Order: sequence, then structure tokens, then C-alpha cells
Amino acid sequence: MSALWIVLLAVGSLALGAAAAYWRTAARQPAAAAVARRSHVLYALAEGDIENVAHELEQIAEAEPGDATVFLALAALDRRRGRVERAKAIHRTVLAGADLAAELRVAAFVGLGRDLLAQGHQEAAVGALSRAISLAPQSLATLETLARALEQAGAWDRAAAAWERHEKLVPARRRRDSRIGRGHAVAGQALAALDEGDARKAERLIVRALELAPDSGHVWTARARVASNLGDAAGSCLAWQRAWELTPAAATPLVGEALEAAAEIGGLPDLHERMLASLRSGEDAALVVALAQRLGASHPEAAIAALQRVRSRSPAAALSLVRLRLAQGQRDQALDAAMMELPPPIVVCRACAREMPRFRFRCDECGAWDSAINLDAHRRAEA
Repeated sequence: MSALWIVLLAVGSLALGAAAAYWRTAARQPAAAAVARRSHVLYALAEGDIENVAHELEQIAEAEPGDATVFLALAALDRRRGRVERAKAIHRTVLAGADLAAELRVAAFVGLGRDLLAQGHQEAAVGALSRAISLAPQSLATLETLARALEQAGAWDRAAAAWERHEKLVPARRRRDSRIGRGHAVAGQALAALDEGDARKAERLIVRALELAPDSGHVWTARARVASNLGDAAGSCLAWQRAWELTPAAATPLVGEALEAAAEIGGLPDLHERMLASLRSGEDAALVVALAQRLGASHPEAAIAALQRVRSRSPAAALSLVRLRLAQGQRDQALDAAMMELPPPIVVCRACAREMPRFRFRCDECGAWDSAINLDAHRRAEA
């Protein structure tokens, strides 16, 4: 009888062990599936397959409605896909949660601020980002986003202060970017002082801005405007030249503004010499076209030589060359220029900047659809 009890006890123990093992395995299966699914999402995100990532995140959000991190990631993707209203709604829904962790609340405020910036609501964006920075005063990403939002809102004093604080917090290798950001903000302060009629204050500020960001086209443009306001013809001409060489995509309006300022305060000969120097050395097609259109009548040979140098990269330069030769009465040369076969423009992906074959709708590198853009246009957008 005792042997029977021993056998029954052993069988019962085995049954309990098997049941426990089955329960553990069954409990682990959903967790393992969730981990595998999230790993797939991370892989697809690294590959740039945004649409599939968004679809997967929507399914994960339905299965795990209490995970705010998933919703924040989905909102960020929605903003990148142009669905800003839905991103904004998701961020506000997440913020309404009473038991939301502090770091997730910061992330939600930052996301909401970026949504508002994408819609052009700078003041509202600054409010959301200020809430975020009050909750996480040491967050570098939040502080940088706030500084850029303040710049867009024209709050130059606060933007300069935010960049200065950012510079003190970042590692030494990143401080240069912070200084450049502060230089842009200080240049904005200088222009604001100029609008208020305080030219001397503007001059002090612009000198500081140049110390912080000496290679910024925006800062040199502000320097040129301050110098023009003070009647400093030489300083103005130098600053205009630096501005259009550093920002060639904006050369057309900059050259026009420079000519107007020089006509008002003097210095047209000096400005023309600087324009001619930039024309002869310039390699950016947009800059060469802008200068050639202004100097073609007075210096046709220099303009023709510069346009010939860049015409293979720019249809606008080729067209300007044809027009200039016709204006000079060089009909045969104009015909030759018009008939010359130009190499096809280089096409890159707007999303990842990789070169794409022509007449393709989807990038082979990152998978983005309808992202093909001319290389020169991409450079102008980046500038």
C-alpha cells in the first residue's frame, strides 16, 4: 500500500511539474512574440521602410493600448509622413494620461512642440517645449528643439540664451554647433536692434555674431545690412560678397539688395569688382547665373566664360549663355550653345540623399516613394 502511495505521489509531482512547465511556456510565448515583433519594427525602421513601420506600430498599439512609448513612436512617424494633425492628437491623448511617467511626458511635450512647428504655430510650439524643458532641464535634445523654435518665432533674446545654455551642457566636440546656433540668434538680435533704430547696438551684436559663426551666410547678410545702415560702404561690400558666396542659392536676391544698398550709400565700383571676382572664381551654378545676369552687359566675356564653366550642371546657366551670346550678336555661338547636348542632371533621393537612377519612383536605398530631386535643388534645400 505504501508503494502505491509513493507511485501516486510521484505521478502527481510529475503532473504538477508538467503543468508548471506548460504554464511558463504559454506565458512566455506572447512575450517572445512581442519582442520578435518589436525587433522587426526596429529593423524596418533602420532600413527606412517608414510605411511598414507605421503599420506595425498601429497593430502593436491596438494589442498594447497601455504602452505610451508605442504611441509616441507612432506620432513621430505620422509627423514624418505629413499626418501632423493625427500626430498632434496622439501626443495630446498621451499627455492626458494621469499616470504617465515623467520621461514620457517630456517626450510627449517635445513631440507636440515639433508638431506645432511643422504647422507653423511657433508660439504654441514654444509653450509646449518650455513645459518640456521645465520637466527635464538637462535634456540637450529638448533644449536644442526649444532654441530652434524660438528662432522661428523671432524670440532672438530667448533663443540666444537657450543656445548659450546648450553650449554649457553639451560635450566639447558638439560645442561648435551650439556656438553657431547662438551666432544666428545674436545676428537676429542685431537685426531687431536695427529695426528699433539702435544701429550702434546692432553693430556690437553683429561683431559678436561673427565671432560665434564666422562661416554663416545669414550672419554675413545681417552684417551687410548693419554696415549699410551705418553708411560703411567698404564694410558693406565685403559683407555682401561673403554672404552670397556662403549662400549661393540665395545669390539672386542678395545681389539685388547689395546693388540697391551700394547705390544709396556709395561703393558701386567696389561692389562690381567683388561681383566680378566671385563670378570668375565661383563654381556654384546658381551663384554664377545670378552674377552673370547682372554683369553680362558690362563684362560679357567674363560672364560667358563663367557660364560655360557651369552650364553642364545647370540648364539655367546654359539658357543664360544662349541669351548672352544673342545679346552680343554672336548668333552662331548661340546656336552652338543651344544645340549642345547636356548630360542628364544628377538625381538624388530627398530622404537619404543617395543618387537614384532617372525615371524611378522609389529609392532603392531607403525605400522612399516619389523622393527623386535634382542634385542642385537638393543642395539649395539643405542650405
